[in-house]
Amino acid sequence: MHIIRKENVKYYAPVVFFLLMLVDGQLTLAAGNLTDNVYFANAHFMLLAFLMAVPNLSKRYLLITTLVLGLVYDSYYIGIIGIYTVALAATVMMMYRFQRVVHTNLLTAFFGMIIFVTTYELISVSLQIIFHLSNVAPLLFITKVLGPTLLFNMLIFVIFSYPLKRLFANE
Repeated sequence: MHIIRKENVKYYAPVVFFLLMLVDGQLTLAAGNLTDNVYFANAHFMLLAFLMAVPNLSKRYLLITTLVLGLVYDSYYIGIIGIYTVALAATVMMMYRFQRVVHTNLLTAFFGMIIFVTTYELISVSLQIIFHLSNVAPLLFITKVLGPTLLFNMLIFVIFSYPLKRLFANE
């Protein structure tokens, strides 16, 4: 299998992130429909792609990318600018910190993904509560949103982490 060279990753990465953001939206909608909107499992392929891209792309490059994609996400999905922009940028910056502290392999990346999905969800719901956009009971959030989201993203990680790691390979 031919690996795309590292120098070219910066050219196709934003397109991959954007497409995965769209996939996230469709899978999240499908998961909600599958459970008759009792549980809300949010797909986070884009976060997984960022996790796999962090070792090979600069912090500045990914910060700009997260800000642009966050603005697109906010304007398209919720219509209020800032919630997901802040959550996405903060989560990706945490990924850089995590990478410097912990030797990253697939096992530590798996647990990191759990931490990052939790962080992303907590930041976004906290901002929504702070700005009175949502009123979510903590127990309901944990059982109906966070739990299903973590399970769904663990499955996504197991199936797609290796292909995404190869896509953003350092070779």
